[in-house]
Amino acid sequence: MTTFKLTIEYDGTDYHGWQVQPGMTTIQGTLQGAVARIVGKDVHVMGAGRTDAGVHAHGQVASLRTEFHHPPDTFRRALTSVLPSDIVVTAVEEMDDDFHAQYSAQWKRYRYSLLTRPYPSAIERRYTLFVPYPLQTDAMAVAAGSLVGTHDFSAFQAAHSSAESPVRTVLVAEFRQHGDHLLFEIVADGFLRHMIRIIMGTLLDIGRGRLQVEALHIIREGRDRNQASKTISPHGLCLLEVGYHPFSTRLKTEGEGAEGRGL
Repeated sequence: MTTFKLTIEYDGTDYHGWQVQPGMTTIQGTLQGAVARIVGKDVHVMGAGRTDAGVHAHGQVASLRTEFHHPPDTFRRALTSVLPSDIVVTAVEEMDDDFHAQYSAQWKRYRYSLLTRPYPSAIERRYTLFVPYPLQTDAMAVAAGSLVGTHDFSAFQAAHSSAESPVRTVLVAEFRQHGDHLLFEIVADGFLRHMIRIIMGTLLDIGRGRLQVEALHIIREGRDRNQASKTISPHGLCLLEVGYHPFSTRLKTEGEGAEGRGL
């Protein structure tokens, strides 16, 4: 048996999230169908994270074990030939048998993208949230900084969440301005269901002046979901990267010129 690591990019618009659901078109289900066509039998494809319906990925990671013994790049090309155009396997690597996409991961990096100008974008409407009103971005940046550290994020998880513990460690939470785009990036050892989208909704209310800058900290400490803002739309959210090594602050500044200035 061979263990493969897949790095995957996808447009989540037309999918009901990552996880297989009966009667629904999902990323995991589509990948498993593609793998079965290639290797001739059903194979379980395990993802590093279960993205929600409508959420995208540049760097989702999955693992699988199979008796398929061809070189990794041959496997990648074969997957490309049978997958739909909105799911692309960008890399395939052969790994040690103990590699597991979910349990071996040490951190994940997400980005939520806002388009902050008076008119929307026909091209980016699937990938950015249109925000036509002015935002107090400095207040949003200060509030986001209060997320860093190990905390109980009960206030920012979906109702009926199945997580064993609401405690997560956030390594980075920052905004970057890139032209008309305001980008929120967050790195953590894991995320609760809807956690980023609830945090982003609360940060937007701070940016609009509906909440004070210290509200995010107060809500987090209160651990009451009803005190946080609404769960914001999924389409602005993208899983950028999954890390399998200790997080380095060097990653924060790579490509800084392309991503714009920090706040």
